[in-house]
Amino acid sequence: MLAYRFACRSLPMLMFTSALACGRTDTAVLTDTGTGTTDTDGTTTAASTTGPDLPTTTAPTSSTGTIGGTETGATTDSTTGPGTDTAVTSTDGTDGTLTDGTATATSTSTSTTTTTTGDTDSTTGPPPICGDGQVDAGEECDDGDLVDLNACSNACIAAECGDGVLHELLGEECDDGNDIEEDGCSTGCRLPICGDGVVQIPEECDDGDLDDGDDCTNACTIAVCGDGVVQVGVEACDDGNDLDTDDCLVGCVLAECGDGIVHELLEACDDGNDIHDDACTNACALATCGDGILQMDEECDDGNGLDDDACTTLCKLAVCGDGFVLAGTEACDDAGDSPTCDSDCTLAQCGDAHPNLASGEACDDGGDSPACDSDCTLAQCGDQTVNGAAGETCDSGTETATCDDDCTAVACGDEVVNESAGEVCDHGGPSPTCDLDCTFAACNDGVINSAAGESCEDGNLAEGDGCSSKCKAHKVVFATSQGFDGNLGGLVGADMKCQVAAQAAGLPGTYRAWLSDDTGSPVSRFTKSTIPYARRDGVLIANNWADLIDGTLAAPINLSELKTPPGADANVCGGTSQLTFTNTIVSGTMFTDFTDCQNWTSNAPGFTGGGQWNKADGLWTQFVCQQSCAWKKPIYCFMQ
Repeated sequence: MLAYRFACRSLPMLMFTSALACGRTDTAVLTDTGTGTTDTDGTTTAASTTGPDLPTTTAPTSSTGTIGGTETGATTDSTTGPGTDTAVTSTDGTDGTLTDGTATATSTSTSTTTTTTGDTDSTTGPPPICGDGQVDAGEECDDGDLVDLNACSNACIAAECGDGVLHELLGEECDDGNDIEEDGCSTGCRLPICGDGVVQIPEECDDGDLDDGDDCTNACTIAVCGDGVVQVGVEACDDGNDLDTDDCLVGCVLAECGDGIVHELLEACDDGNDIHDDACTNACALATCGDGILQMDEECDDGNGLDDDACTTLCKLAVCGDGFVLAGTEACDDAGDSPTCDSDCTLAQCGDAHPNLASGEACDDGGDSPACDSDCTLAQCGDQTVNGAAGETCDSGTETATCDDDCTAVACGDEVVNESAGEVCDHGGPSPTCDLDCTFAACNDGVINSAAGESCEDGNLAEGDGCSSKCKAHKVVFATSQGFDGNLGGLVGADMKCQVAAQAAGLPGTYRAWLSDDTGSPVSRFTKSTIPYARRDGVLIANNWADLIDGTLAAPINLSELKTPPGADANVCGGTSQLTFTNTIVSGTMFTDFTDCQNWTSNAPGFTGGGQWNKADGLWTQFVCQQSCAWKKPIYCFMQ
């Protein structure tokens, strides 16, 4: 059939026999541009031509729709040549328009009948055929071309939406030949698109508007939470994801502080409560020092960023030692001792009673103390700082003539040897090796050192002067170098004579005469010596008083104060010489009261008694013979 139609459409429209061969017996309704006339109601009467009359035929009526263009078909008159087809008749009373882009023909009529008188066709030429460019009876159109998908098919049928043929040249996007609107091709031969108002597969809805916030989105999906489109009046937000941590929750509810969900892009935390002083504030911010809210382990939080008020930026109450200077209260605060600040937040200063090692202080007792100098160094003798509290009276840094190396003033006897002050020793007093004057112990150095065994010190090596050459003290005993009669002036006068003799000999001390009378005797008048008695040559007479009166002497008292034999006259009694006046027995008591020359005040011839100065036994003092008070004999003198 296709070959047939193609062949018929391609033959030259010159011979009538060709038309007959193609089976076209119908006659197109034409308007001849030459001699024909057109009826006002659409009836055309062909002009009379040479030849037999043609039978009268009635062309079938056709209905046309708007295809999207106007087609002008070309026809060929059998006698005069091609003509112009200007009318297409519609049977439904509606103006039809065919458009091919070149011409437009419009006719208003319900039917058209053409009558030709005569028994034979008055025209000459081939019979009408589809494709000859002339709309003949039975043809809806005839555009005379071989394009099947334009406004007129190769079967001379007018193209229309719904005919099942896709006429792309006419603007059709599809043509499924049915009147089902929702099957993927609309009755307007359009492919379904979202927004055309027709719900078509795969659309869930199509409201044909551009409002994306109603119940049908611009993507033709039913609005649901999570589709990424905010449904007005229904949803507060819709971000199209299933995250609960952004600014729109899964339920299409705007994220807000206090909903218990941490919205990472908006919030640092969200504990869903209205407790302002826990780990998450009511502003959904993590509790931090400086946010002005007293929270958890904070002591304070004034939120002002100042470190010199009562609340530091660490949210701790200001205290000395926190490293922040509290204005009006602290002079400094270095969180402990520093070179310029004490740990009590006062400026470092020696003498403030606050030891600060960082500032170079070894101690600080607010002044001198037994352990600390006023310059805040440890008290130490030799540091050239006098510290009275530490017992220092001086401190020259070393020993000087006025200061010992123990930082005390120089004083012999302080047990500190100070050679600069001339001390060679200092034992705090006399010692076997050191005298009280801090010189080495030595007899005859002028210092009596009992610890060294010295009992005297006369500065010489002479013996019998009360101090031996070994610095041993003794009581000097001598018999006078001058003889005296009985009138001695009493015991007192006799004592005076001993004293004068001793002084004349350069002897120190006090001397008394070894005499007795009614007024006294040696035992009552003498100082009972505990040290030895020695004569002028240093020879021991007796070790002490008790030894003196025991009846025997260690040696006779045969030397005078001048270390010479005692002086006397030549009188002897009974051939006995070397006599002395004593009237005293060995015990130191009086011999008799009638032999004392009237208490040693008379030199009248009367008798008296005495001993012998050359004797060491009891006769040295006891009555040896009767002497006269007129004789001149020596008397014994004893140092007291």
